[in-house]
Order: sequence, then structure tokens, then C-alpha cells
Amino acid sequence: MTGKAKAKMRAAALGAVALVLAVFALLLVPQARTRLDHLAFDTLQNLWPRPYVQVPVRIVDIDEESLAKLGQWPWPRHSLAALVESLRAAGAAAIALDIILAEPDRTAPARVSADWPLSPAMRQTIQTLPDPDAVLAAAIAGGSVVTGFAASHQPAGAQSTAKARFIFSGPNPLAALPDLGQGVRSLPALEQAAAGTGAIAFTADGDGIIRRVPLIVRLGDQLHPSLALEALRVATGKRNILVKAAAETGALTQLALGPLQIPVDAQGSVHLHYTKPQAERFVPAWKVLDGSADPRALDGHVVFVGASAKGLLDLRLTPHGDIVPGVVMHAEAAEAAQLGALPQRPDWMEGAETLLAVIAGLILIAAAAWMAPLAGALTTLAVATLLLGLTALLFLDMRLLADPLPALAAAIIAHGITALVRHRQDQAERAFIRGAFARYISPNLVRHLLDNPQSLAVGGERRECSFVMTDLAGFTTLVEKSDPATLLHVLNGYIDGMVRIAFTHQGTLDRIVGDAVAVMFSAPVMQPDHAARAVACALEMDAFSRAYVIRMREQGHALGITRIGVNTGMVTIGNVGGGSISDYRALGDAVNAAARLETVNRHLGTHICVAGSTVERCPDFHGRPVGELVLKGKSEATLAYEPLPAGSDAQAYLAAYALMAAGDTAAAADAFAPLADSDPLAAFHLNRLHAGESGVRVVLAEK
Repeated sequence: MTGKAKAKMRAAALGAVALVLAVFALLLVPQARTRLDHLAFDTLQNLWPRPYVQVPVRIVDIDEESLAKLGQWPWPRHSLAALVESLRAAGAAAIALDIILAEPDRTAPARVSADWPLSPAMRQTIQTLPDPDAVLAAAIAGGSVVTGFAASHQPAGAQSTAKARFIFSGPNPLAALPDLGQGVRSLPALEQAAAGTGAIAFTADGDGIIRRVPLIVRLGDQLHPSLALEALRVATGKRNILVKAAAETGALTQLALGPLQIPVDAQGSVHLHYTKPQAERFVPAWKVLDGSADPRALDGHVVFVGASAKGLLDLRLTPHGDIVPGVVMHAEAAEAAQLGALPQRPDWMEGAETLLAVIAGLILIAAAAWMAPLAGALTTLAVATLLLGLTALLFLDMRLLADPLPALAAAIIAHGITALVRHRQDQAERAFIRGAFARYISPNLVRHLLDNPQSLAVGGERRECSFVMTDLAGFTTLVEKSDPATLLHVLNGYIDGMVRIAFTHQGTLDRIVGDAVAVMFSAPVMQPDHAARAVACALEMDAFSRAYVIRMREQGHALGITRIGVNTGMVTIGNVGGGSISDYRALGDAVNAAARLETVNRHLGTHICVAGSTVERCPDFHGRPVGELVLKGKSEATLAYEPLPAGSDAQAYLAAYALMAAGDTAAAADAFAPLADSDPLAAFHLNRLHAGESGVRVVLAEK
């Protein structure tokens, strides 16, 4: 196994460890799991609220307008009695009171007059007036009324048994249900007169949102239905509630009311799938009492009587962010139970989500370890999309509540750890490559290879590049006369200076052969100004070489001048070699021409010779023409130039060169003569003219 493969395996192993820890955290820290579940379920509710379908369920609302018309709460019991009678007369199938009347009516005549200074006869007369609680009890006894009770762990006196009868299919789930303590109930006379009693029991989650309501509760050693379930039972005229529990665990699984099958969780609760607030669900209480309510909104309906008035403090928060009266939760449960629209979260769902977390995590670990970053990111996106899509499909088509967030969280943590380790490994590898090779090849080539590793493959492309070739005169003599230590000291200082200059101009070091240095521009990274870079590099190399030669001569080391050739042309660039070794090179006649131009300097007396193909691409070139050189082995002439430092005066030379180019040999010779003593190139042309040559074409018989 290669080192890179081992590095990927190490990254994957660390990712797997992170995945295991993340999965264990989800299993061992239920609070975190619960928060993720709530976020997922609330998101599903907000994206797809339950469409409101009119079923025979209504809320008679003690709203602000009803309080304004009928007086502040609590209303006298005879008013409530009138409300009950009006609902029954309208044909309500069941009347569920989301109200607890635990104390006698304080407006009862006998109670109000107890402290009045009345005669015995007057007091006897008052005693014969109807008692409001008795009036309400009589109204309740008329049938189809369900009273509510709340759960409390405070002592509440004698407890009543449920009016519903529970039939068990499987073990009795009593022991598996949480004990809510005792019931805070309405007055015994009212409860005894009712057709049913139901628990007003739902507890908000830690964030204050009501997501579930119980349909069956435990008070001590007895089971009781909720207000919603009891209202449905009374409305259907059933006596029995079938309770189904798992044979292995005794946990609740389902409640049945005649043909109505209601899935519940182990605590006897159901998840609510809320609709958006619906005005048509409500009938104001004052309209029922004054007879203006539409009878069709009540006839045959399960009617919940509750309060939305803010002062009565029965307001709850839904996953949609809506603040609604608590009676809405009972109505939502009754509606959804009849429609079969209650979401379910089976016991096996959490295990399935954990398995999905492991599978998704392994996929993303593999993606981070073995795929390119973009492919890994796309894989992560695909896995997330698949999990989210599966969650939505289960919710919309099967009413199953699945939470993709634990799987996503665990998988993304594992992916992130793996990706981070791979990134650190890649950075270390890149740093190693950069450190190992930066002293041997050009920094821009190192960067190119790091950013484009595919370019390491053997192959090439055609591109226009510029080349600088150098050679140090007198180096052979230095080798013969110097000891190795001295030789390396002198040579290393020279090569280091030349290479630094090449790198300063972002050239690519092609090769070093002894004292000769070859530099190319516009490869591997394209440089539009490659020709200008090459000329500037050559001028700086020449200035460095002159100063270095003087310094070495002062130390007793005889060095000659540095001759430099510069050329531009089309070449093939790329990796050359085979399976055992390869080299990034430029191949083509333009390379050879640069080397020939370097050698002609010794004939011309110049330090730098630049091809016309390079000068054409340098709009700010400052220099003078050398002539049309026919290099050895070539049939076509190459126009060559000598670049000059900024500020150099070449007017006299240019005038003489113009006369020579025009064919005026005598005048040209006279013009070159005053320059020959201080200008080797002028002396070269003067000698040519004296030898009988003319014009600017120079045929070189030697390299």
C-alpha cells in the first residue's frame, strides 16, 4: 500500500471514530436527540401544515366579544346551563367542557345572602330559589355532556372512576404509563350528571410548544380517557374503549373506538399535525346563547367549549409559532383522529435513524477520504437530499415522523473530521513537496504542479515561450586550476545569484549544466509578457555577473564575462520521459536558437544577444540592432539586437549602422572608427567593413 493510500486510510479511520462518538452521543444524550427531533418535526409542520377539512368538530368560544356581551368570567352557572341547553337543542352530538368547575357558584342566592340581616321568612324564601349548580347539573344530566379534569400531584380528595370502560387486547399498560397523580375535578354533582369525564392534560415541551396530547392517562391505579377521546366516545354512543398493548413490553400501541383506530405512543399520546388557524372552526358563545349561530355548524358535531379570551390564561404555542387557546389542541386531536391524520413515530424509528446515521456517515467518510473535494461535496449534498427527501416522503405519504437530523449531524461530523484530516495531510504533503523541490526547480513550477497534479503525466502542448541561455567564459580554466572547495564556493555563489534573478522574474529553471543556466518563460504558467520578462531577466543577470566577476577577481579567482542569448518561438512543453524518470522540458528550434545567440556574443563582443522575435514583443525595448545573423547550420538570417540599460546613448552607433544598412560602406567605416576603441560591437562591424564585407547580414561560420 502506498503512502498516500495509507494516509487516506488513517483519515477514514479517524472519521469512523468521530462517527462512532457522534452516534453514541445521540444515544447517550437524549436531550440533544430530542432537540433535533423537535426541530425536524416543527420544520415538517411548517412546510406542510395539515390541510383543514371540515369534520363534525367545532369550538364554542368564550372570546373577548362574548365576555363583553355577557359579563366577566366566571359566568353564573345558569348561563352555562343555558349554553349547554342551547347546544343540545342545536343537535350537538357531544358537548365537551374544557372548563373545570371545582368550586360552588359564588352567585348562588343562598350563598350571597348568608351574611345579610334577613328575617327567617325572607331567608326561607331565598332558600327556595334554584341553586345555579343544581341548574347546571340538571342541564348536564340531559345527556351528551363531557366534563374535564386536570391532573395534580396535590391531594384532591376522593377520586372518581372513568365512565368509559376499557377493554384490553394484550397486557394492561397501566404500569407502563406515567402516573399523573390525582384529578382536580368539577363539583361531584356536575361530574356525576355528565355522560363522560376526560382529562385536560397536555404538557408543553421545554420550549413551550405543545406537540403531543395524551389520549389516555393514568391517575394512581386507574386509566382515564382524555377530553378529546371521551368526547368522541360520547358522540358515537360507545361504552368501551379498546386498548392495545405490545405483548413483549406492555407499551401502548393503539386505541380503538368502534371502527375508529387511533395509533398512540407508549405514553398513550398522539403527535398533532396542526392546521393553520381556521376561523370556521369557532362559534362565539354569545351567538349560541342569543340563537344567532348557524345550527348547521353544531348539528351532529362534537362541540368543545373553551376560552380564547386572553384574560382567562388558556393560550398555548404551536410549532407554527401561533398562539392559540388550549381547547384547539382537543379539537385538533378529535379532527385528526376521525380523518386518520395523526402522525406516528413507531418505536423502531429511532433505531432506523441510528442505522441511517451509520450508513450515511460511512458514505461521507469514504467521499472525504477518497474523492476530490468537489466530488465529496456533491456526495454530501446528494446524501443530505436523499435523507431529507425520504423524511418528507414518509411524512406526506405514510404520516410517519422520521428525523433526518441525527443522521445528518453524525454523518457531517464524521465527514468534516475526515475532510479536515485529509486537508492537513494534503497541506503537509504540499509543504514537503514545496520544501523539497523549491531549491531545485522554479517556485512557479512547484505551484503549478501542486495546483495541477495531472500535469505530471507524460505529454505536452505547443506554446510560444521565451528563453534565456547563459554561459560563463573562463569557467573551464577555473575548473582546471582551482581545488574542489574553491570551485564549488565560486560556482555556487554565481549560480545562486543567477537563479535568484530568474525566479524574481518568475522564470522557470529549465536546467543547469556546469556554469550554464537555461531559463524559460510562459511555461508551465502562461505569461503574456514573457518576452519582456526574458529581456529584463537577461539585463539583471548581466549586471549581477559583471559585479560578481569583479568581486571574484579581487579574491584571486579569474572569471570571464557571462554571455547571454535570448529568443522567442513556438515549442513543445511538458513532461518528457518514461515510467522511471521524467523531466519538464521545452523542445523546439527556439531553444536551440537561444543557445546559438548566446555563443555569437564572443564573436560580436557583446554580453547579450536578443532575437528580433523577442524584441517584436517588447514595446518598451531599449537597445540597438546587431545585424542579420546567419547562424551556423542555418540558411535564414535572424535579426538580432543588443539590449542596453536605461539611459544608455546609442545615437552614434545607430547612425553608423544606418549607413552600413544603406550600403554606404566608406561612410559607415568612418562613422564606426571613433567608436571602435570603447565599443566591441562597433569594432566588430569596422573590421567586417575593412575586410570587404558590406551590409548588415553577418554569416557566422563558427558557433
